[in-house]
Amino acid sequence: MLREYFTQDLYISLLIGCLFLVVTVRQLFATRFIDFLTVIWNDRYIKLYAKERKKIDIFNGLLFLNFAITTGIFIFHTYLTLDDSSTFEDNYLYLDLFCITAIILILKTIVERVIAYFFEFSEFIKVYLFQKSAQKNISGLLLLLSNILLLFSSLDKKLIIYSSLIVLSLVNISGFIRFLRLYQKAIFSNFFYFLLYLCALEITPYVILYKVFKDYFG
Repeated sequence: MLREYFTQDLYISLLIGCLFLVVTVRQLFATRFIDFLTVIWNDRYIKLYAKERKKIDIFNGLLFLNFAITTGIFIFHTYLTLDDSSTFEDNYLYLDLFCITAIILILKTIVERVIAYFFEFSEFIKVYLFQKSAQKNISGLLLLLSNILLLFSSLDKKLIIYSSLIVLSLVNISGFIRFLRLYQKAIFSNFFYFLLYLCALEITPYVILYKVFKDYFG
């Protein structure tokens, strides 16, 4: 019981920290945050802020930190819920899951930024990276809600997990389709580079992440 209690304390502290990050962003960037919330259904936020040039973007940085933490918690609870053989002794694997997830996400983001800096074949790639960052950050808010439900509600955990995965998939697919429609001419004129980018930086990292989880935790 002590092990379970400690684990709940850890998650409560992390979720409070995530709420603090979101509230901080809301207070520091009130107008931008309101525009940001509309990214789920329209491109207003992308059009307003994608072309801003900032070496350090505190808004995206704080929301990305929330995304990394909530993703780690959600992956762990998914693992714990769907794996019938798991016990509360496995809860300390959360730190491993979080560290691996955060490191891969951060490295992937850094590589994307480097490519965006050196590849000058079109401006739309930079806009695409900004859109992806917005989709990650909005996913972090959705995962924060999902984690709160997983920890504190009496709803079926599998229902919460599957519903969350469906909503996240729909939100991200919708954003990707809107981007394709908005920049279809630029994409078709640079189709080879865009396809190469998708294969190298969109598919491969998640294949590696899946393999690491499967080999290390499976």
